[in-house]
Amino acid sequence: MVLLSVCAIIKLMKTIIVAYDKHFGIGANNDLLWQRDLPADLKHFKDITTGNAIIMGFNTYRSIGRPLPGRQNIVISDRKELIEGFEVVGNLQEAYEIVGPDKEIFVIGGGQIYALAMDTVDRILATEVDAIFDQATIFFPEIDLAKWREISREKHLADELNLYNYDFVTYERR
Repeated sequence: MVLLSVCAIIKLMKTIIVAYDKHFGIGANNDLLWQRDLPADLKHFKDITTGNAIIMGFNTYRSIGRPLPGRQNIVISDRKELIEGFEVVGNLQEAYEIVGPDKEIFVIGGGQIYALAMDTVDRILATEVDAIFDQATIFFPEIDLAKWREISREKHLADELNLYNYDFVTYERR
C-alpha cells in the first residue's frame, strides 16, 4: 500500500544529550557534579528536549524524581514496576520503539545508558564544562573522533549565574 506513514519513511533522529567535565565526569551521588551552578545548561536541556522523547536509566530517573513536563518520559529498567508519568521498558531498543510519532529521541543518561546508546545515535549534544570534579564517579564514554566529528561549538564564559566556563558542542556521526 502506498500510504506508508511519514514516520515509517523518515528515520527519527536519535541524540545523546549530556554535560561533562574535562575528564568526562557526569555525576556523583546521584546528582550533577556542578549541582545547580550552571543554569544555562539546564535551560539548554529544557529548550532542546521539550516536546520530544527522553530516555533514561533507573538511577537517572531516581535523581530527577519526577517526569519532566512536556516530554515523553521513558525509563529503562529491569524492574518491571509502574512509575507514574513514565513508560518503563527493559532495554534501549524497546525504548526507541515506543517513542511517539514526530518526536525526536534524546538519551539523557546515566553512564550505562550512554555507553549502550553510543553506537545507536546519530548525534551528541554535549555541554563541555571547563572544570574538573574529583568527586566524579559516573563518566561519559570518551568520544572517538574517528567515529564522530565536531560540527559546531558555542563558547560561554562564567558569569554571576553560571560558575564555570562551558561550551555547547554538537558532534555528528561520521
